[in-house]
Amino acid sequence: MSQTEEFSKGKLFPMIVRYSVPAAISLLITAIYNIVDRIFVGNFCGTSALAGLSVCFPISFLMMAVALTCSAGGATLFSLFHGSGEKKDMSRSFGNSYLMVVVFEILLTILLLLFADPVLRLFGVTETCYSYALVYYRIVAVGCVFQGISQVCCDFVRVSGKPVMGMCVTGIGAVTNIILDFLFVVVFDMGVEGAALATVVGQIFSAVFGSALIFAGRTLVKIEAEIFRIRTGLATRILACGFSFFIAQIAMGLISLVYNGQLGKYGGDVAISVYAVVSSVMTFVIMPASGISQGIQPILGNNYGAGNYHRVMETLGKASLLSVGITCVIWVGVQIFAKELILVFGGGEEMLAIGVPGLRINFIITPILGFVMLATTFFQSLGKPAPSIAITAFRQILFLIPFIYLLPIAMGINGVFWAQPVSDAFALVLSLWLTLRTRKELYSKEKP
Repeated sequence: MSQTEEFSKGKLFPMIVRYSVPAAISLLITAIYNIVDRIFVGNFCGTSALAGLSVCFPISFLMMAVALTCSAGGATLFSLFHGSGEKKDMSRSFGNSYLMVVVFEILLTILLLLFADPVLRLFGVTETCYSYALVYYRIVAVGCVFQGISQVCCDFVRVSGKPVMGMCVTGIGAVTNIILDFLFVVVFDMGVEGAALATVVGQIFSAVFGSALIFAGRTLVKIEAEIFRIRTGLATRILACGFSFFIAQIAMGLISLVYNGQLGKYGGDVAISVYAVVSSVMTFVIMPASGISQGIQPILGNNYGAGNYHRVMETLGKASLLSVGITCVIWVGVQIFAKELILVFGGGEEMLAIGVPGLRINFIITPILGFVMLATTFFQSLGKPAPSIAITAFRQILFLIPFIYLLPIAMGINGVFWAQPVSDAFALVLSLWLTLRTRKELYSKEKP
């Protein structure tokens, strides 16, 4: 059975699992870059150093915002072109995505280095953690282009029907990062500087390996000089399809600033360090949902491109059941082992006092994200960015930010942690409405 036939006629549930598991592991590996740094720094360099890394966390969102705009947008069009049999445009979507991510990430690096001090002030850095934050910030900013290239390569390898190989693209970088974190931070006592260097070197390894796979002809991309010529129409479509991911990442970066500001106001460096733990745990909890949403992207895109609309909705339904079910299991673990999770990051009594209730509150209705995240990717995979942008913008900005400011007035520091679940509940209602409306539209277009 050819890959196209598999997408249109193969058994859905096994196919969803086969594509989702490597995607989830790939995302987990990507998250490890920052989380491993935090674990080593938190345990070996102290609370202020950990706060310095937490303050710099929005940088990773900026890097990923640019990377995902190009990679997810290009990979979406790649799947749609594959489903409709437009082979030339499949390769062109890669060439344009690769070229754009290199240019945009280099520009981002230049801007970050030129405006280091004002950006860190904007990020909410405190005087006690400023020196740590500045060292980490300057080194990690240099890695922007490598992070972008590795993400583009990972996504295009995955949608070419090789999800395990796509996972290996990020896996090589993560293993490198972990080994070097141990060497630089623990053995050579390089502190925050060592953690940052380990991250960048890991990103370089991923970028080189991913590029080698695609340029050596190991995917469905056919490398020719002409695919790297920017086509305005195609580039615009790539940016439009990936824009919801840009909004999501920028929103998370903005939210980090807001959280750091509010938590610093109510609890100082300790509370900011707690947010570093909460956001890290959140990355792991939503990893299965993120992996499933990425895993079904080529299945949705190919079937939508081929006009198989009932199969599109069937894919979303089965993926939603799987996503919510797995997220529920992990959610139970977080609620039970909240204290132990705080201790993993070197938390003391002060961090436990704020972190344990904060962690439990923040994750109180997390299982619903199993559907909300799929809904966002669902629309993006169909080449319909507007609903994805709406869900992301409302959940991460228009709902969440006001609650972060308003709820602490009545509830103190715990009000900051209540903001996320309240926002997620509103986002669920919006996601359900948009999805049901789209299902009706698709069924009305499909030929009997």
